Amino acid sequence: MTKEPHAEPAPAEMSPVEQPPPPADDTVPARMKPVVIGRPRTRGTLSRRLVTAYFAVGLVLLLAGTAAVVYLAAGIYDRAATELNAASPAPRASGRVTAPGLIEPSGPLLERIGPQRLANGEKFVVEGERGVRFEVTVRTGKFRRTGCDSFARKPENGGYLPTELRVKVLAGEPDVTDYAFRFQQRDGTWLNSAYGSNCDKNYGAFVRRLVAGRTYKTTIVFDVPNTKGDIVFVWPTIDVIATWHLG
Repeated sequence: MTKEPHAEPAPAEMSPVEQPPPPADDTVPARMKPVVIGRPRTRGTLSRRLVTAYFAVGLVLLLAGTAAVVYLAAGIYDRAATELNAASPAPRASGRVTAPGLIEPSGPLLERIGPQRLANGEKFVVEGERGVRFEVTVRTGKFRRTGCDSFARKPENGGYLPTELRVKVLAGEPDVTDYAFRFQQRDGTWLNSAYGSNCDKNYGAFVRRLVAGRTYKTTIVFDVPNTKGDIVFVWPTIDVIATWHLG
């Protein structure tokens, strides 16, 4: 009797493993979003464009304003020169040069304000705009090689020349300062008033509102090599309207 070969049992089919159901939503933490602190950042390209546009517009407005001011100033100057020339039927020749780029007034301006060249200590009457009228007197003192006291500085150009200025206001409120008076040398160069001599008196008498009926007096000092020159009065801006000859 023969034995049948032993048959191996067929492997059992593996059933798929059932996955557990996903947990509820409240048990799974949601994906965390980044926290933004402060204002959100905008695109850099748009910001740079805006800054460039604002800068360009501001530059254009600045240039336009400057051009307008220059144009108006030139128009006012030309109009004043035209009116001045029209007021004189027979203008005279131009005056001599007193300083680089400046010319002494002549013609109608001299006819309106009076003489130009004065002696030391002589009075000079000025008539300006808006009814302004005042009298100016310039009188130089003694030329000094040193200051007026032991605390004074040594002069740089050779010596000190104290100069008394007197302004008598006849009408209006003129605008006159110490800096309107300069010492003019023989070659036409100007020297401003100097400090440190301790010879100046009533300094700052013109630093106020000058009113009609009053007289204002002050002393300024020039540091000069000698007394060979003139004291010039520059008024109201750049015109030399009078000179006091010294020697």
